[in-house]
Amino acid sequence: MRLFIPIIAALALLAGPAQAEWAPKGPIKFWIGFGAGGGTDTQARALAEELEALKGWRIIPENKAGGGGAVMAAQLKNEPADGQTLGLAINTTFDFATIGNENISIDDFTYITMTAGSQMAVLARADSGWKSLDDMVNAAKSGTKIVWANWGNQVQAGAEMVARHYGIEVNHLRGKGGKSAINALVAKDANVGWGGGVQGPLVAAGELVILASAEPQPLVQAPKQPTLIDLGVMKTGLGFQFLLAAPKGLSDDARDTIAAAIHEVLKNPETKTAKFITKQYPPGPLMTSGDALTAQLKKNLEANKELVKLVK
Repeated sequence: MRLFIPIIAALALLAGPAQAEWAPKGPIKFWIGFGAGGGTDTQARALAEELEALKGWRIIPENKAGGGGAVMAAQLKNEPADGQTLGLAINTTFDFATIGNENISIDDFTYITMTAGSQMAVLARADSGWKSLDDMVNAAKSGTKIVWANWGNQVQAGAEMVARHYGIEVNHLRGKGGKSAINALVAKDANVGWGGGVQGPLVAAGELVILASAEPQPLVQAPKQPTLIDLGVMKTGLGFQFLLAAPKGLSDDARDTIAAAIHEVLKNPETKTAKFITKQYPPGPLMTSGDALTAQLKKNLEANKELVKLVK
């Protein structure tokens, strides 16, 4: 027994103290790749508030809009990879806006986690009388001018694909941020537009109608409407996912700790973040993270390169 006790003590000394969970050494700058008031901004600010309450981290949200999130990303990549500068944008910021972009590439970032996914729809005003994409196409062929509200290169390419598929002409109205397309429809500046999910209340109120789904599956609010894939317009959907990224080189410990904290907020149905996501982006939070998220983005990038070729 006398020999056994010193051996245990020696092993304890070799093991050393348990490694503490990663924590930021100061305030976290939480950059938002889109303007105030949209879905990215609303969930980012709710998430920042609830992460502060959960972890005690000080988090400072700041909007850095432009280029579909690319303006924010171009600044983010040059920040220290210490977990104290994070950016919330959508997947196309990294797997579409990087195509042919000399300022950013998909490999400039560490991808932390998704938070939510879209309900991407082709929308029209209810007072148009259109009930389907065929109705819109028939109106265009009968002389109705189609003004399609977009907010980024990918969705504008998607609108052009629809136009070419049906042999019609569309006029592209370009706004800033996903909510701009909804605003353009409400203001009657456009008669067709994309909605990523924030259209929910206006569809429920009967002001807007969903003509087709741009997701791989039908939408929660319009389960009987076909997808653009079903209609043969495109091979992949145009839906997007919100995700959090950091500069390249962030440690796995920091990445995984931040992701776990976000997941804790998202898994609690009583948090403001989870409630907002569930309402605006049904069926609810998405939490693909780490290496799996990085692999998915790189797969998307290759598909988007083919999309770009189709509309050149």
